[in-house]
Amino acid sequence: MSEICACSCYKKSVTENYKGADLVFTGKVVEVIEQKVIDSIPTDNKLNPFKIRRYNRVEFKFKIIKLYKGETDSEFVSIYTTGGISDCGNYFQLNSKQLVYSYIKDRRLNDWSTKRKVKPYLSTSTCSQTKKLRRVKRKEKRKLTKLSGIK
Repeated sequence: MSEICACSCYKKSVTENYKGADLVFTGKVVEVIEQKVIDSIPTDNKLNPFKIRRYNRVEFKFKIIKLYKGETDSEFVSIYTTGGISDCGNYFQLNSKQLVYSYIKDRRLNDWSTKRKVKPYLSTSTCSQTKKLRRVKRKEKRKLTKLSGIK
C-alpha cells in the first residue's frame, strides 16, 4: 500500500495568516537551490524495517524588501519547501517578488512525525496564502501595515 498525500487548505483572513506566521515579508527571490533527497523511515514491519522515500527540498533565498513581522539579522532569508503542489509546497521563480508568510519548523520537510526533529528552519506553504507581490491587493497590504505597526 502506498502513502498518498494531498494538499487541502481553507482560506484564512490576513489577520489569521499574520498571527500564525513567524516571519512575514515581501522579498525578491535571488537564488534557488534544488536538491533531491532520499530518506529512510523506520517501519514496524520486521521483513522491511525501513521504507525509502524520495522528495524535493528547495531552498529559496530572498532579499527582503519589507519586513512586516519577525526578526532577522540579515537582509537575506532562506525559505525551505518541497516545491510541490499536491503536498502544499511552494515554488518561486528566480527574480520574482513575493509576499511570504513563513513559519519556523523543526521537522524534516514532508515529514509529520514529531519524533524526527531537525535544526529549525523557515518554511511556507500554499495554505499560508503566500503569493506573488503583484497579486497582493491594496487592502491586504494596508492590513499588514496596520498589524505590524509600520508607518
